[in-house]
Amino acid sequence: MVRRLGAGIAGAAVLIGVITVLARVTGFAKQLAFARTVGTNCLATAYYTANNVPNIVFEVVAGGALAGMVVPVLAGVAARADGGARAEVGRIASALLTWMVVLLVPLAALTALVAGPLARLLVVFGAGECDVGQVAAVAARMLVVFAPQIPLYGMAVVLYGVLQAHRRFSGPALAPLVSSVVVIIAYLAFGPLSGGHKDPATVPGPAEIALSAGTTLGVLALVVTVVGPALRLGLRWRPTLRFPEGVAVQVRRLALAGLSALVAQQAAAAILIPVANRVGGGVLPAYNYAWAIYQVPYAVLAVPIATSAFPALAARAQTEDAGGDAGGDEGGAFAALAARTTRAVVLVCGLAAGALAAVAAPVAHVFLAQADTAVAAAEFARGIALFAPGLIGYGLVAHLSRVLYAAGQGRAAARGQVAGWLVVAVAQVALALVLPDGWGLGGLALGQAAGMTVGAGLLLASVVRARGARAAHGVSRAALAALLGGGAGFLAGAAVARLPLSGEGPWGGLLTAALAGLAALVAGVLVAALVDRGDLAAALSGVRRGRGASPADPPAEEAV
Repeated sequence: MVRRLGAGIAGAAVLIGVITVLARVTGFAKQLAFARTVGTNCLATAYYTANNVPNIVFEVVAGGALAGMVVPVLAGVAARADGGARAEVGRIASALLTWMVVLLVPLAALTALVAGPLARLLVVFGAGECDVGQVAAVAARMLVVFAPQIPLYGMAVVLYGVLQAHRRFSGPALAPLVSSVVVIIAYLAFGPLSGGHKDPATVPGPAEIALSAGTTLGVLALVVTVVGPALRLGLRWRPTLRFPEGVAVQVRRLALAGLSALVAQQAAAAILIPVANRVGGGVLPAYNYAWAIYQVPYAVLAVPIATSAFPALAARAQTEDAGGDAGGDEGGAFAALAARTTRAVVLVCGLAAGALAAVAAPVAHVFLAQADTAVAAAEFARGIALFAPGLIGYGLVAHLSRVLYAAGQGRAAARGQVAGWLVVAVAQVALALVLPDGWGLGGLALGQAAGMTVGAGLLLASVVRARGARAAHGVSRAALAALLGGGAGFLAGAAVARLPLSGEGPWGGLLTAALAGLAALVAGVLVAALVDRGDLAAALSGVRRGRGASPADPPAEEAV
C-alpha cells in the first residue's frame, strides 16, 4: 500500500513540479520585468508597501485558517466510494466559499476606506531618501485598487483545496503561471505609459494604474484559472453558511490552529515593511526580488512533494485512526510515507540551497545591471545568498505542518510555525539594527533563514511525538547528505561564478548563473550520494516512478 501511495505521489509531484517550474520561470520573469521597468526606487517602495497589505490582511483573517484545513476536511470524504460522498463534499466546499465571501468582501471595502492612514503608518518610519509624503500618497491610491485582492485570494485558496483533495493538481499549479503573465503585461505597459517618469510625484496616472490594476487582474487570474476544473468535479455549488453535521467542529479546530500560525507569519511580514524601509530606500523591493528568487527552488522542489503527499496522508490518517490499517501496524503506512517524503524534501532543498548561494552574484547582476536601483548589486547578492541557509527549514515547515495537520495535530503544527515566525521577526529586527551599512538586506534574509530552521526543528519533534520515530526514520542521514552536498555544491558553483566566462551584460550574467548552478548541482549530487545514495536516487528518479504509477492510483487524466 505504501509503495502504491508513493508511486501516485511521485507522479503527482512530477506533474506539479513541471508546471511549477514553468510558473516559477514566469514568476522570475515577472520580477525581472518589474526590476527593468520600475527598478528599486521610491515608486517601487510605494508599490511593494501597498501590495503587501492585501496579502497580510487575507492571511491574518482567513489564509491561515484555510491553509491546513481544506484538504484534511475534504480528503477523507472525497476518497469514499459511497454515493453520498460527492454531495457532502459539495456542501462543505459551498460553505467554505460562502464564508470567504461573507468575511472578506467587507474587509476589502474597509481596507480601501482606510488606505490613506494605513499607507502613512507603514512609511512613517522613513523610506531612506524617498519623500515620505509622496510615497504614502502613491501607496494609498494603489492600495484602493489592491483591496479587491483580499476576497479573490480567499476564493482561490478554497478552490485549490477542493481540487487538491480530489487529486487534481494541475489547475492550482498552473494558476500562478497565468497570473504572472497578466502582471508581466501590466509591467511592460508601464514603460511607455510612464514616459520615463518614475518619481512618485511625477509618474503619470495611466502608468500608475497599469501597475495597480494589472496586479489585481493577476490575482483575479488565480481564481479564473481554476473555476473550470472546479466545475468539472460535478459538485453542487450553492450559497450556504451551514456545514454538514460534525464537520463544523473539525473546521473550527483546524482553522484556529492554522490561523495562529499565519497571524505570526503576517505579523513578521508587517514588521518587515517599516524595518526594511528604515534600512534604506529600495531595500523593501530588493527584499521582495530576493524573496521571489528564493521561492523558485522552494516552490519547484519542496511544494510539489508536500502538496501531493498531503491528501494521501490525510486520507491514510483517517483510515488508520478509524482502525482500518490493512497492514495491522497502527500508524505504519502513515509514518513510512511521512518519513520518505520528509527525507526527499531535506535532500532536494539542501542541494538547491548550495546552488542558490552559488548563483547569487550573477543573478544579482542580471536583475540590477542597467536598472534604476538604490541597492548595490553586491548587497543584493548577499541578500540572495543569506536566504539559502534557510531553504531546508522553509521546505520542512511547508511539509511537516501538512503532516501534522493530516495527523490531526493542528495545535502542534501551529506551535512550531508560530515559534519559527516569531524568531524571524526578532532576528530580522536585531540583525537590521546591528549589521553595518550594506548588510541590512542580508540581515533580513538571514533572520528569515534562522526562524525557518528553528520552526522546522520544532515541527519535526512534534511529528515524532505524534507518530513515533518511524515518521522521521532516516531523516538525520538525509540531513547530513544535504548539508555536505549543499556545501560542496556552493564551493563548486561559486568557483565557476568567479571565472571570466561571459560578458558584462545581463545575458552574460544569465549564462554565468546557469553554469554555476549546474556545477553546484553536479558537485552536490556526487557528494550527497556518498552519504545517502538510496534516498537521493529515489528523489531524483521521481519522473521514472511517476510514469510507473500502480493501478491502485487514480488514472492520469483524473490526477490533473
